[in-house]
Amino acid sequence: MNPFEQMEFKKSSFTKKELLVYDIIINNIDDVLRGTATSIAEEHNVSQSAITRFCQKLGYQGFNDFKYDIYKYQKSGVIEENYSTTFDYYTKLINLIPNALSNDELSFIAKKITKSRFIATTGYHKSSLPAQLLEMNLVKLSLISSFIFPDKTHTLPQFIGKDDVLIIFSAQSNVHKESVESINEMSDDKRPYIILITMSEKHSLKNKVDKLIWLPNWKNQNYPCYLESQIVFMLFVDLLTTEIAKQMMG
Repeated sequence: MNPFEQMEFKKSSFTKKELLVYDIIINNIDDVLRGTATSIAEEHNVSQSAITRFCQKLGYQGFNDFKYDIYKYQKSGVIEENYSTTFDYYTKLINLIPNALSNDELSFIAKKITKSRFIATTGYHKSSLPAQLLEMNLVKLSLISSFIFPDKTHTLPQFIGKDDVLIIFSAQSNVHKESVESINEMSDDKRPYIILITMSEKHSLKNKVDKLIWLPNWKNQNYPCYLESQIVFMLFVDLLTTEIAKQMMG
């Protein structure tokens, strides 16, 4: 049996914690293929030992064996994927961006950034890449900006204020939840403007930020093959940087 059949075969015997791990794996195959047991545990608020026990219950020595079996299954041709198909889906995905991101929204965010005293960007795991790219682009445009590592975001209330902007890149993780809740406890005359760039309509921060930008990815579009979500994030950063530069030029 392939790993998915094994999970379905033993699903009726799963404990509550094992069902939680099952849901995480089924809904986040890209994280399984690209991440580690540690990164998945941190991003999805489940213990690493629970992931290991789940894999062992399926007959694997540990997570790495399970991950490798999923990789082999996807490459076996059961999920057909070739270069032309992949490029076609990337093209479709990129063409969806204008529908998800209006010119007015892009202009609004750019204006908010250019009028800010300080811009903080952050992102966890792979979502840190577009956050760091945006920070570098803003510095090149002579805007005061800094990338804040996720484990340091709890310090933001100590130096961020009402004339500042916090931009969070998060495909779906709730890693930033406590930090945002802490910032939201600040008084109105000190609290920064918070922008969330995400790919999940049900993100845990959706009602805790001032502005939410939802972008398409292979998962929320139900595409049959894995596509790197960071490509869409990077394109967003490029579009935003261009709009910021245009506004600064007058």
